[in-house]
Amino acid sequence: MKIVVPEIQISDESGFSSDIDIFKRKGFGERLANLVENSGGSPVIALDSGWGEGKSTFIKMWRGYLENHRDPQIKSIYFDAFENDYQKDPFLTLASEMYQLITVEDEEKKAKFKDKAAKAAKSLFRGALKVSVKVGTAGIVDGSALDAAEKEISNLVSDQVDDLIKERFEYAEKDKLALKEFRNHLSTFANEMNGGKPIVFIIDELDRCKPDFALELLEQIKHLFSVKGITFLLVTNREQLEESIKSKYGQGIDPTNYLHKFINVWLTMPRAASEYDDNGYQFLQSALSAMKEESEVIANSDSVSVLNDIVKFYQPSFREIERMLSYFAIINNMLGAKPYYENYQYMIAMVCYLKACHPNCLKTVNGQLDSRNIINAARLDEIGSSESYYSLEYVNKLLRFDLADDATRQSMLEDKQIQLDRPSRAPKSFLKTISSWLSEINPS
Repeated sequence: MKIVVPEIQISDESGFSSDIDIFKRKGFGERLANLVENSGGSPVIALDSGWGEGKSTFIKMWRGYLENHRDPQIKSIYFDAFENDYQKDPFLTLASEMYQLITVEDEEKKAKFKDKAAKAAKSLFRGALKVSVKVGTAGIVDGSALDAAEKEISNLVSDQVDDLIKERFEYAEKDKLALKEFRNHLSTFANEMNGGKPIVFIIDELDRCKPDFALELLEQIKHLFSVKGITFLLVTNREQLEESIKSKYGQGIDPTNYLHKFINVWLTMPRAASEYDDNGYQFLQSALSAMKEESEVIANSDSVSVLNDIVKFYQPSFREIERMLSYFAIINNMLGAKPYYENYQYMIAMVCYLKACHPNCLKTVNGQLDSRNIINAARLDEIGSSESYYSLEYVNKLLRFDLADDATRQSMLEDKQIQLDRPSRAPKSFLKTISSWLSEINPS
């Protein structure tokens, strides 16, 4: 059994084909495309979802749909902010992505675009504009930007400051004109490149890149690239992006209001979580099938059944489900065709969940587990009150048994709350025993 879930292969032409669209998100993709086509103007749309919830996979399918399975076709540009946050200047980075739309043969269009972009870049690179922007926005950020601007100026000798101010006055009108001409040209360019239909500029992983780069991207999009004919789609984890804003400007800023300056519409990636339609369960089944070798039969199938209930109950992210399955694959490969007793199988599933989603709670202090941390992570009280997850009800009892003192354990055995298949060979702690299998790669 593979220990890593194979990456879904999505070609540029795939779109929302049924073999890869396991969450049935085609309908959402179609509605999003209609929103883009009919929005008019230059909207900035943000698609919010937690880490590991399949945002990038959805975007890959959506781009294929836009350009190969939709009439009229909509051109798109994809930019991974995380992969590019080493770049010093977002302006040239974004402009170069637009430039790539021009065909190799169209030398005239390429030359004109480069000329407009170069003039705009020069106006930004003078430095004075950067300082003026910082000073102009100081009130929003409790003086932090003003302090930064003053520090920047204080690092210059007197003559340099004089030259900076002089240059700013001399080029002020030229700079404004260069930026205005770039925006006008960009709008005309977008209209020509897509026959009057909007171009979708997708910025992915905005929440994962460096805070400075993320916020500078937002500024550049708002002031220079948000023109008629271009719709920006920012793919991000809103909560994490707001944390980036606070880390940059301090706790005194309201990150929600800050983002309102740049983003017109917030959307949320759909995730079904009903009893009969659960995306987490669907992903687990699909991933497990991809990990299994041809004709492989899992001997400890009760563990898989418990994993199904765990995913439905706890709703871990898809990335967390991948980690759960990786731990399960390691144990499965060690055990081979040997089926373990039911108690072991149930606790194998719970250890895989805790290891993937709450790893710190399985750390021992002086050889002992912190029962309170495990109880909180496993939400035992909620499990006990649930009528929909029968396997988890027994896992609840097993966990309480595992963490209890000797007297409580004996009482639970006498009351038949727990039945040990072979009491004399039962481990003192299922949790510690199975955790050691993973850490030592040795099920002994």
